[in-house]
Amino acid sequence: MDVKIPHKLNITQSLSFVSEIAVLPQAEEYVFDFQDLQWSEPFGLLAVSYELSSFASAHGSSRLAVKNYEKNTYEGHMGFFKAFGLDYGKFPGEALGNSCYIPIKIKSVKALQEKAFSEHMAVGEIIEDYAKEISNVLVQDQAEELKETLTYSIREIIRNVVEHSEALQFGYCAQYWPAKDMVEFSLLDKGVGIRATLDNNPHLDISSDKDALELSLLPGISGKMYKGKRNRKNDVWANSGFGLYMTSRICGNGGSFFIISGSSGILLNNKKRYYINANFQGTALRLRLNTKNIESLSHMLRRYRNEGYEIARQLGSRAIVSASTASQMLSKDFNSKEFIGI
Repeated sequence: MDVKIPHKLNITQSLSFVSEIAVLPQAEEYVFDFQDLQWSEPFGLLAVSYELSSFASAHGSSRLAVKNYEKNTYEGHMGFFKAFGLDYGKFPGEALGNSCYIPIKIKSVKALQEKAFSEHMAVGEIIEDYAKEISNVLVQDQAEELKETLTYSIREIIRNVVEHSEALQFGYCAQYWPAKDMVEFSLLDKGVGIRATLDNNPHLDISSDKDALELSLLPGISGKMYKGKRNRKNDVWANSGFGLYMTSRICGNGGSFFIISGSSGILLNNKKRYYINANFQGTALRLRLNTKNIESLSHMLRRYRNEGYEIARQLGSRAIVSASTASQMLSKDFNSKEFIGI
């Protein structure tokens, strides 16, 4: 059976491909054809390499082959092919990276936890270096306050993966396109998903993956820390539930923000909300910034923080926080809703 790789590994075409191979009928041999592939983005590199690796594991009795891939040197350099087992290009993390890109990097959750334990450090402190590296690419040596905020937010996002997702590993990747004034960071894990992690919070009313995603974008919403649960006051790394809130506000107003988990995805872009129906194990997100907007965004950080603190205070006074409340609050910044087919 021949299986065509899409023309572009962007959000829509990558997710469409993931859905396509999930329902392929059984065959003695699958041949993945890269002839049409002309463009790849960090999100697509992560999503498709993870799915091809999973596909290979799930079809161990079938022969798998790949053809017409030699021209895709960028993907090879970024670690895409070796991430799913093809001996072409570099291994994930082998390329050194620079201020314009971070190749695919795959991190073991257990190794991070063991490193933190052996060095008597908090996991968040180990992750801090990853977050700084990512922020340096995203902000391109501009707007120090914005860089610090993104470092904090990305650190919290990765901590959520390590501490709550139950994933064995996670991958991330970034790219800066100077000609487009655009920078992207994407992260993916194959854990239990957003809904399962937030279900631990008894003050949240969640009936779907879409509900969980909308709630996750509110400040102070967490599956770990919530009203009535004791917290160590001296734990400076205590999860405040602000990571996704701040990154979604920053990127959604100065680029775009996308998150997907389970059966639903949300894209925040240019004052609009878009929903995608999906079938995605785990969680993935994509942060994009227009580098021309970085300076103006840095001036908006205080507003985002202050509004976040006020929203968190209001939510803290409620017995139950519902998805309709989350949707109403998202509407203040991203007021129109549309659905994207994949």
